[in-house]
Amino acid sequence: MDAIIGILLVLAGAVLGFFVARYWLKEHSDEARLNQEVQQSREQLASYQQEVAEHFATASALVEQLEETQDKLKAYLQHSSELLQQEQTQPSLPFFAEDTMRQLRMASQLQKGSSQAQKETAEQMPRDYSDKKSGLFSSSKQKTS
Repeated sequence: MDAIIGILLVLAGAVLGFFVARYWLKEHSDEARLNQEVQQSREQLASYQQEVAEHFATASALVEQLEETQDKLKAYLQHSSELLQQEQTQPSLPFFAEDTMRQLRMASQLQKGSSQAQKETAEQMPRDYSDKKSGLFSSSKQKTS
């Protein structure tokens, strides 16, 4: 009987050990899973912080570039304004040289003279109308109605 009690105690201990181990391992597996989730969350947070830092660095560089471009534009507009003010105070330079202007005036006068001659010839009757009969209708067999 001692052997039967010993076997029963070993079986009861095995069953009890099975359930205790199952509960204890389940608790540890939940803890391991939670630790893993916490680790993933930390990695995601670090990654997100890195992306935000890169975004702000890029935005800062773009703002600096924009300010630089704006300064260049202001300088250009100021320079253009100064040039316009200088031109208003100084006499403007002619586009063509004096001898070129003289040639243009002479060409303009010649053109006016030729246009008057063209007007005079335009008032005359064109030469293709003639009193003589010529061409196909010049024969004496022509019928008139």
